[in-house]
Amino acid sequence: MKRQNQEERSRQTQARVTQATLECILEKGIRATSTVDIARQAGVSRGALVHHYPSKTLLMQAALEDLLSREVESVRHMAAQVKAGELNFDSLLKALHEHFKGDLYMVTLEYLTNARTDPDIMKVLVPLAARFNDSLEQIWEQLVASSEHTSHQNRVALNATLCMMRGMGAQSIWRDDPELYHDMLLFWKETLLKLGFPTADSKKGELV
Repeated sequence: MKRQNQEERSRQTQARVTQATLECILEKGIRATSTVDIARQAGVSRGALVHHYPSKTLLMQAALEDLLSREVESVRHMAAQVKAGELNFDSLLKALHEHFKGDLYMVTLEYLTNARTDPDIMKVLVPLAARFNDSLEQIWEQLVASSEHTSHQNRVALNATLCMMRGMGAQSIWRDDPELYHDMLLFWKETLLKLGFPTADSKKGELV
């Protein structure tokens, strides 16, 4: 069996630590999560954790960057399925809704709420969130590209969609109402259709 080199071991340790960070944030929140908690969750010594991430801020940054990168790849994959006719626009909206009420989104909410009063978290959040939104805008632009709308109009439509999804995700914390969320998705899908944004494939089928 091939022996792992130092670089491979370091990557594996970093992956365990960032995943453990997300798990601890989900369970306890950012403020209540310590590097001791994270090291224990990751199964590494605190010394090993500090070696890779000398400060909690750097660790929070690495964990959020990993989370958002995975989310972008997931959305990119779904968009490719829509363009290939393997997924319709209805299913894409429902999948996005599931993302924005799931555990990973709840972690991002922790970053958002803490960034309001914590300058270190704000410094972590702003550039990563901007990069995340830029990536989603590029995916959306390719998905709905047509001569009917400008890039600015496409950007507004995407961000309105994301704001609605985020609001529904936040509301799901205290209100479990699948029928209401279904009707909201249907309303938004019909709104986008009227504006001419979804692809031709999106007109096949209805939200059920």
